[in-house]
Amino acid sequence: MTKVYIPNRGAGHDYSKASEIGDLIYVTEGLVSPFNTGWMVRKWDDALSSSEPGDYIVMTSLLSLCSIGASMFAYKHGTLNLLIFTRDGEYERREIIL
Repeated sequence: MTKVYIPNRGAGHDYSKASEIGDLIYVTEGLVSPFNTGWMVRKWDDALSSSEPGDYIVMTSLLSLCSIGASMFAYKHGTLNLLIFTRDGEYERREIIL
């Protein structure tokens, strides 16, 4: 089944619409320092170890956390699949072949 990677499990966020696309995988939880990039790389490396080219990353949380995850996914698979939350409360899928 498709996996949906969520960079951070933050309080108050409802990802139920994303769960309609695939199984939710939370990469981090709680407060994350935007400067702790080495730690972010290790967390993404663990999370993406079983990723497939058809999986998605939800664009949420810190820019540095999203950027690292997107870069690592793209490097590993040669493609980048994003879920972008819309004002209508839905997720738009964007697939980029590199």
